[in-house]
Amino acid sequence: MGGVQDDLVLRPDFRAGLIVLAVLVVATVSIVAAILIGDAPAVFALIVGGLFAVLIPLGIGALLSARITLTAHELVVQGLFGRKRRPRSRVAEVVRASIIAPRGGAGESLFLLDAQRALLFRVQGGLYTREDLTRLVDALGVPCSGPEGPVDANEFAKTYPGLVSWAERHPYRIAFAVAGVVCAGAMALALVSIATAS
Repeated sequence: MGGVQDDLVLRPDFRAGLIVLAVLVVATVSIVAAILIGDAPAVFALIVGGLFAVLIPLGIGALLSARITLTAHELVVQGLFGRKRRPRSRVAEVVRASIIAPRGGAGESLFLLDAQRALLFRVQGGLYTREDLTRLVDALGVPCSGPEGPVDANEFAKTYPGLVSWAERHPYRIAFAVAGVVCAGAMALALVSIATAS
């Protein structure tokens, strides 16, 4: 493709984003209510509520600020915490993949690579519609490849090394580490509460 007449600007799918935010709010209220109704110390409700009170505004901010802009000369990916720009001419290939999350569905991603197959950008499809991702691939006009169907991160990394992170390839290790930290924190809180009650 020699050039574009107009800039291509992709914005998040607001309906899908609002559904995710609504589910997050309902989950927060349900979890906090369950903690308060149950026998758990009220401090846990404060911790969970505080965590979600931070996550919800971050989600709203990501939904409002995210966009992808493709001009005749550059590609700009805007996120919540910054903006990345690359010359359009550096994008030499696109790898399109549906990567299966543990205990979840497959999330589509576009990996934009340079001529040496180094990663320039990863566009997470969770915010954008499938049609918008197709429009971006078509507008770039470079070769597009990828696995035929959904794959897990380890399987994807065997064919396309270096495109997915260590954390994405080892989600259970991360989950166990987080659970360990949460359990240790809960035990510490329980011990402090027992020590101060006596």
